[in-house]
Amino acid sequence: MIYTPALRAVSADKKDNQPHALATYRVDAKLHRPEIFEEIAVGQTVGAWDERFVDPALLQSRVAKIVSTREIEGGYEGTIAFPWELWHGELSWLLTLTFGKMSFYPGVCLTDLAFEEGCFASPKLTGPKHTLQSFRAQVGASTERPLLMGILKPNVAMSAAALADLYAEVAHAGVQLVKDDEIRHDADFTTTLRRIEIVANRKAKENLKTLYVVHAPIDASAQASLKNWSEKLKSAGADALLINVWTTGLGTLQSLRHLTALPLMAHPALAGALGQGQLSDSIDPAVLLGTLLRAAGADLTLFPSPYGKIGLPKATTQRISDACRMSWPAQVLPSIPVPSAGIKPEHVPAACRDFGRDFVLNAGTAIFASGQSVATSAQLFLEQLEVCSRAQ
Repeated sequence: MIYTPALRAVSADKKDNQPHALATYRVDAKLHRPEIFEEIAVGQTVGAWDERFVDPALLQSRVAKIVSTREIEGGYEGTIAFPWELWHGELSWLLTLTFGKMSFYPGVCLTDLAFEEGCFASPKLTGPKHTLQSFRAQVGASTERPLLMGILKPNVAMSAAALADLYAEVAHAGVQLVKDDEIRHDADFTTTLRRIEIVANRKAKENLKTLYVVHAPIDASAQASLKNWSEKLKSAGADALLINVWTTGLGTLQSLRHLTALPLMAHPALAGALGQGQLSDSIDPAVLLGTLLRAAGADLTLFPSPYGKIGLPKATTQRISDACRMSWPAQVLPSIPVPSAGIKPEHVPAACRDFGRDFVLNAGTAIFASGQSVATSAQLFLEQLEVCSRAQ
């Protein structure tokens, strides 16, 4: 007997007691019928099988279950429950299950992902470790306002000594966090460590509180011993790590969350190729840059703001922010939204209206290449943030 979507094993009433991840899809009615949800549930979990080789009762516990389907404008929406026994808390495995082959299907978008309570009972999934309040306390900032982060530029060609000078300049100007460019790749890990040490020494010497978020490229040697790699970065004086999640791997971020107490900041590089909206053949950015990164343990997640040159639509950034901060099972901490890209001081009021007080504003060129001094440029941002915090 061949297992097919026609069997009742894909119905919601067959769902057992193990925890599930709940994936919601939007499909184009011009390209698919509602039966596509049965195809996803079966094809993405057990496929076709022959009873000579697998006990149907065993597969019953493995197959995904259709929770709901409904007709929406221009298409259909369906939610499918993927049992823990198929992904065991490994988010990269879950991503393969929920959208692996489906990424080649035109007119299918993964629009939402949620977790049942039991998923976070496992040590595999912890969520973030740090809160915005803890960052505010470290940098001595008010609890009533967003934090300001600057991107050290021209970071790629900058010597360690020059970078330390720029770090000190922006720290004295009042910027609370500074980060490396995600495109900085030191060929030698000792060069990275020396750069961190020089900045850390300057920080200690001048009693500065600004946090230095280090991009330390994760190459094959780092992957081979992530714990040793992260411990060396911490010992050198890194305050936090910037991870290019979608080039190094979601599993790498999840592993690092277990191996280091350092705050982890997720960069969205490459994520635009995976999806920019719910009407495309893609994964919605709220899932990519909100839900998955939060589940993997990112304390902060960067995403293009609706204000800059590569901005996402406002509705999309709101979904990302909501995914970062909404109530989750097992009291999982929120991730901190970090709207980025092309942000200028005049964008601050809109950012405060859109994201409230609990976010980090990320600015690069408008601080470091505005035509004014770093201190003057930073002060324009800080003044606007102060005005917005008082107005809320």
